[in-house]
Amino acid sequence: MHFHSFHPFNPSLYAGRQEPYESVRARYWYQSIGEYQAQQVGLVGFACDQGVLRNQGRIGAKHAPNMIKATLAKLPISRDLQALHSELDIALDSLVGDVGTIACEDNDQIQVGALEAAQQAYADQISQLIAADKLAVGIGGGHEIAFGSFLGLWQALQANTPNAMPAIGVINFDAHLDLRQDQYATSGTPFRQIAEWVNANHSSFHYLCIGVSEFANTAALFDRAEELGVRVISDDECYRLGWPTIESKLRAFLDSVDVVYLTVDMDCLSASVMPAVSAVAAKGLSLDFVERCANYIIASGKVRLMDMAEVNPTYDIDGRGLKVSARLLVAMIGQWLLTKNRPIAAN
Repeated sequence: MHFHSFHPFNPSLYAGRQEPYESVRARYWYQSIGEYQAQQVGLVGFACDQGVLRNQGRIGAKHAPNMIKATLAKLPISRDLQALHSELDIALDSLVGDVGTIACEDNDQIQVGALEAAQQAYADQISQLIAADKLAVGIGGGHEIAFGSFLGLWQALQANTPNAMPAIGVINFDAHLDLRQDQYATSGTPFRQIAEWVNANHSSFHYLCIGVSEFANTAALFDRAEELGVRVISDDECYRLGWPTIESKLRAFLDSVDVVYLTVDMDCLSASVMPAVSAVAAKGLSLDFVERCANYIIASGKVRLMDMAEVNPTYDIDGRGLKVSARLLVAMIGQWLLTKNRPIAAN
């Protein structure tokens, strides 16, 4: 039985305003994102919430990839990114391409093997992008995307540097540690799975979780985080520590690794900002804080892979969550493109 399917680039997702009376600088993402053909950034959808279902959560995240793509398509391309074309002659059509979407076929029921098969198919797509020295951007789906993302990164790095695996740092914006023990893989287990994977492969586990809530994690999970050497910046610390202290924590982690996988679980944001998730955050982080941290991390030049998880359009209000998600994703991609093509200006 096939538990996953591949849905190729869908041009109907990319539509927006027509402005024939404006200058050529009135440019939107829908006018530049096409089917992936070796652009600098590749978008890969992961339409799956089998992990959320297994984790006793509210399903619906599988509908997010296409809806996020359609929402970001309507956003304008920034002046800074347009300068890559006007000043460096980099074609805007060469920046971002859409690979398509891997979908988990589970009929909204717990299916043994379904998640694992979908994760491997998704990982293979991610691996191809990274091996070609592109930025892979995963769009979930539940946070079970994280193990698939990591697996894709591992496969690519192992193929390129089999005798000297670089130190991989995982940075997760999340109210939850996602280190659960369970009878099977879920949206709550990916970072424990990653820890077990690197241990089995004689590597080290480097994990920084930002926005962790005392009210969203049991004492058992905090115990496991301590046992695994996880670095934590709590949601309270994100508000109460000044930026210089936050920056020093980020820098210390970045300096300890060679390559970064950056993942954003959108339930890290306050429910008032991000209602469209399975598990809304009573406190949560501000969008400004997450953007500032993400920009700092990406400007290090070490990010090879990013993903976004847990957007659930079923619980959105007037499209707010999708707009927040699209803005954050485009801001992160934009920072990566500036860092890659204009490293001095980006920093």
